[in-house]
Amino acid sequence: MRQDKPIICMRHLMMRYQTGKVALSGIHLEIWQGSFVYLTGESGAGKSTLLKMLYGGLRPTSGQLEVQNINVRDASERQIRELRQRTGIIFQDNRLLNPRTVFENVAMPLRVQGWNAQRLLPRVRKVLSFVGLEDRLWSYPETLSGGEQQRVAIARAMLANPPLILADEPTGNLDDDTARHVLDLLMALNKLGTTVIMATHDLHLLTSHPGLVVQLHQGALVAGATA
Repeated sequence: MRQDKPIICMRHLMMRYQTGKVALSGIHLEIWQGSFVYLTGESGAGKSTLLKMLYGGLRPTSGQLEVQNINVRDASERQIRELRQRTGIIFQDNRLLNPRTVFENVAMPLRVQGWNAQRLLPRVRKVLSFVGLEDRLWSYPETLSGGEQQRVAIARAMLANPPLILADEPTGNLDDDTARHVLDLLMALNKLGTTVIMATHDLHLLTSHPGLVVQLHQGALVAGATA
């Protein structure tokens, strides 16, 4: 059953950088809780810009962007922090801290909220078990394969049970088999009720893992895209 309001609502959304470049223009889109959305388009189409806006890393130049009941354009810094605490983020380069163990990397989202190690340990074990890496709890990222590092990044993103996960080209540096495994994990999270928005140029993945497709072209939403 759908909620009364979408988890994300965009109206006349525009992002213009100080250089004058228009990264996004006139975006109208609603995304409902529980959706799995592929964000596609050529390099420079605006995919990464849109994802940054969805967690408050960028604010719209004009138009409306509401994410998890927060008006991103007019939100206070406190509201932006709250939005980020309710959003899991996965980057293509995974952004793990090499001097820190897998436990420390995964624990970070709740550590900054004041959780202590004793409280964190069972939660971190649980999410690492979900991604098949419970035995690497005390390993360091540099000892892991690229696919394992990305699975650690997924565990970190899901640690706080966020209703929304944003993934920016999470399979871009992986071979096909590993990419499909990473996508399997994101699909499994989606089946548990998490909304997943994944920017990708690997369009062949859409055939094995169907989802809703939002296509951008030169900063505009392509006609016929749906979410």
